[in-house]
Amino acid sequence: MQKISKYKTAMTYASAWLDAAKDEKQEDAVFQEICVLKESLKEHAAVWAVLSQPVDDNSQKIQIIEALAKEIHLSRISTQTLKLILENDRLSLLALIFHAFKEAYYKDKGIIEVTVDTAVLLTEAQNKKLQKTLENKLQMPVMINYQIKPEVLGGLAVRYDSFLIDDTLAGKLKHLKKIITHSKIDSNRVIE
Repeated sequence: MQKISKYKTAMTYASAWLDAAKDEKQEDAVFQEICVLKESLKEHAAVWAVLSQPVDDNSQKIQIIEALAKEIHLSRISTQTLKLILENDRLSLLALIFHAFKEAYYKDKGIIEVTVDTAVLLTEAQNKKLQKTLENKLQMPVMINYQIKPEVLGGLAVRYDSFLIDDTLAGKLKHLKKIITHSKIDSNRVIE
């Protein structure tokens, strides 16, 4: 029997979830629900861990899912999908499923996800300018995820797909160090 990878399983659930949402023209609302659920998974990791433990009778777990769905106003699609994931003992894959859903949603909408490392949070005006610049450069809508990293010292590092644009002060200093080190090695060579 062939073993299916966790990622492939997560992609299957995410694709089915997105397809169900698209069938009812609720993909944007369901995407927002996924974002809320993802935060809940982070904030209440212990609860989700208990829910993901296999048991003979899932009735109490289903009641917990229904109460959660009611509390955060989940759509019927998301509630049913969570129940299905629970019934198939796949709640342990929830973080992967959320990630796969986001990837599938962005791909469906033609959105490219960009990660920006910066020493400090950008102002609203800087954020808008960067968003516009990236969308013009990439010719598609962009979703920017900021990571505050004081070690970049200043500037930005922009990553998308397999590309990196490093315009950080730390990157420039590292490059300068490499040039200086390389030139010292070259100047110390003995000419025969």
